[in-house]
Amino acid sequence: MSSDRALRKQQQLNNLISVVTNLAKPGGIIVDFCSGGGHVGIVLAYTLPSCQVILIENKEESLVRAKQRCDELYLDNVWFIQSNLDYFTGPFNIGVALHACGVATDMVIEHCIKAGAAFVVCPCCYGFIQNTVKCSFPRSKQFNEVLSYKEHMVLCRFADQTAAQLPPERRLIGKQCMGLVDLDRAWAAEEHGYTAQITSMEPESCSPKNNIVVGVPSD
Repeated sequence: MSSDRALRKQQQLNNLISVVTNLAKPGGIIVDFCSGGGHVGIVLAYTLPSCQVILIENKEESLVRAKQRCDELYLDNVWFIQSNLDYFTGPFNIGVALHACGVATDMVIEHCIKAGAAFVVCPCCYGFIQNTVKCSFPRSKQFNEVLSYKEHMVLCRFADQTAAQLPPERRLIGKQCMGLVDLDRAWAAEEHGYTAQITSMEPESCSPKNNIVVGVPSD
C-alpha cells in the first residue's frame, strides 16, 4: 500500500472510529460487517477495550489475516465469524460497515434495524444498487412517492460519478446524487423510529465515497 493510500485509509478509519466511539457504551457489542481484514473492527477493539467486537466476513483469507493482526496486538475482545452478513443472528448494539458494496450497505442497515442496533455506514458502489429479494428501492415512502425504481437506478448511476479524475462539475453532481441516495436510506430508517443523519468524512479527499450515514434507535 502506498503512503498516500495508507493516509487516506487512516483518515477514513478516524472518521468512523470517532462516530462509533461517541455511540459506544462499556460492555457493548459492535459488529463490523463486511469486515475484510479487520481495519475498522481491530481499531475499534483497541480503542474500546471494554466492548466486544465481532468481525463478519465471508472470505476465509481475510479473517485469517485479521486474526493474525489481533494476535500481534494481544487483543482478547475480538470474535471472528465467517458468514454472509444476513446469516448473523446474535444480539449487538452497533453495526459498522466501511464501503460495503452497493446493496450490502442497505442489508447492513436493515440488519441493524431488525436488531434495534445503531448503525454507522460509509456506502460504496452506488451504481451496483438494485432490487433484491431482501431490499427494494427506493427505500423510503417519501422517495417512492416521487421516484420510480428506474429513476432511482439512474440516480444511483450518477452517484457513482465521483472519481478524482473526473471534471469537478461531474464530481459535484455525483456528490449531490450520493446525498440523495443516502437521504432515501436515512428517511427509511426514520420510518422505523430511528434518528438518522448524513455527514461527510473529513477531509472529503480521503475517499470519493465519503458519506457517512448514522442511525440511532429511539429509546
